[in-house]
Amino acid sequence: MLWLFVAVVVLVVIVWPRSQAKPYDHYFSALNQLVRQQMPGCPVLIVDLNRVDQNLERVKAHLGDPSQVRIAAKSLPSPELIRYLLEKLGSNRLMSFHLPFLLQQFRSFPGSDFLVGKPFPVTAVKTFLRNLSDEEKARIVEIQWLIDTPSRLHQYLALAREQGLQFRVNVEIDVGLHRGGIQTLEALDQIMALINDAPEHLIFSGFMGYDAHLAKAPALPWKQGEARQQARSEAMAIYQRFVNHVRETWPDSYRDDLCLNGAGSMTYQLYPEGDQGCLNDFTIGSSFVKPTDFDLPTLTDHQPGLFIATPVLKKLDGLVIPFLERFAPWLAKLNVNWQKAFFVYGGWWKAKPCAPQGLRNNGIYGRSTNQEMLTASNGTGLDVDDTVFLRPTQSERVMLQFGGIRVVRGEEVIGFWSVFKE
Repeated sequence: MLWLFVAVVVLVVIVWPRSQAKPYDHYFSALNQLVRQQMPGCPVLIVDLNRVDQNLERVKAHLGDPSQVRIAAKSLPSPELIRYLLEKLGSNRLMSFHLPFLLQQFRSFPGSDFLVGKPFPVTAVKTFLRNLSDEEKARIVEIQWLIDTPSRLHQYLALAREQGLQFRVNVEIDVGLHRGGIQTLEALDQIMALINDAPEHLIFSGFMGYDAHLAKAPALPWKQGEARQQARSEAMAIYQRFVNHVRETWPDSYRDDLCLNGAGSMTYQLYPEGDQGCLNDFTIGSSFVKPTDFDLPTLTDHQPGLFIATPVLKKLDGLVIPFLERFAPWLAKLNVNWQKAFFVYGGWWKAKPCAPQGLRNNGIYGRSTNQEMLTASNGTGLDVDDTVFLRPTQSERVMLQFGGIRVVRGEEVIGFWSVFKE
């Protein structure tokens, strides 16, 4: 029976919870002091501009020509942050995804090249036009409207005729993500015929082929890089087929300045300088701040630069559950990571605690948007009025929840940047 005893001991050692807590590292210790001294004492969103700059340099080094970068405005919904990045990149390209934001961006960045990142219902385009002055309508050719079907283009053409306008048309193609876009040359021919029959109202501006699936190509761990490259080759073959078809079948519509948009934050590094296929336009957004959904092998050289910072309101010994108070000492013995309970200001964001290490939401106690409980072992070094830092899982929705962004550089708050309004 000795072997059974040994097996039980080994199993217990493997599955028994260990302390995951560690105090702030140097970076977050300094940031905690900055928050306590210079911020308002409630949850705030922080962008570390030094880290944004480092990520930006990685983008520049990888793509070679940073003016080809198109900022995904949904991922960085702050006009000041977008302007900062565009200036650093030497780009004037924006991708817009949301009707209210498109209007604000159109007014904030006159003379920019806008590519709508999803096919808007024609009613959305009508709403957009109703909000424009005559002077702004004269700039409508700054926008490339995304078209995914011939029937949608029919609707846009009818609107352009009604309004006496000319729309630039970018055609969405399915390069393997299967989230829409044309899949056949026959569908492309129908779209191109409509464009060529109404040149006073429609201009072919290029293609968009989003390839987020490449970053998660299924494979054994040691084969993942090879799998991504194979998937990328297949996607580029599809893309090139559509480009070639326009060049050969619709030569009057083919131009050297067509927008051939692709990639994204998850996949742009699959297109290094000198090996970019037919693409000349790369959409990037989230990788400049790297939320947790972008902790991927394709972005290991990027740093997190976006954090929620919220004060600790209360610090309690043990995990004390209503009606189960007498079990509190046993719960702490059952899981060392339940030795301390911290209640923070706010909570239930799309975010994960990152500093100090070892803080976790507690499924027994439940979640709260008012005072979230986080548990940990004794090793966090955390006290009342200290700061819990969380990394958003995504940037676009979370960045809109705090009224604006506290911008830090080093150990100084250098600005408060606004966000777009719904």
